[in-house]
Amino acid sequence: MQQEPREVKYTTPVLPGKTGAPASFEEAYLQFAPLLRKIAVKKFGIPVAEAEPLVHDVFATYFTNAGEVHDVGPYLIGGICNAARHHLRRIGARDAIFCDDVPCAAAPTESIQLEVERKLLLRRLLARIGSRCRDLLHRYYLVGEDTRTIASSLHFKPMTVLICLSKCRKRALEAYHTMTEKPRT
Repeated sequence: MQQEPREVKYTTPVLPGKTGAPASFEEAYLQFAPLLRKIAVKKFGIPVAEAEPLVHDVFATYFTNAGEVHDVGPYLIGGICNAARHHLRRIGARDAIFCDDVPCAAAPTESIQLEVERKLLLRRLLARIGSRCRDLLHRYYLVGEDTRTIASSLHFKPMTVLICLSKCRKRALEAYHTMTEKPRT
């Protein structure tokens, strides 16, 4: 029960669309590629060397979606406009990150670096002191709960909460010293 190999014919697909639309992908490319290059270069100021890949991308998208395109011209023109805008956004972001200005606007300032270092240190410190201390310090210092509220939810006396807070602060301070202590050589 072998199937006989079928002969495959490669034909140029006929483009759907209105009358006067190009009859093949090749005709569409030959008709619209110069216009799309011109739009990318003149309207958006994209260099010719960078415009050519954009035109190819637009046509590649068109070839994959040709069945859904009703009017080839506006589809391709809209495609090159969107591709050019996306290209300019991407180039703008790249230039902002890799700028030649001194100091570069995208370079982190010393205050940002210090803030990141502080947050990383705090994260490591909180991981070392345990969940009970972490919860207690969070509720007391960040949420702003008073000792009576914390004590009632934990079924403690308010004085016990104060003692626990003191022990947690000491534990956090010890963890801080062990993390920031420079190794002795």
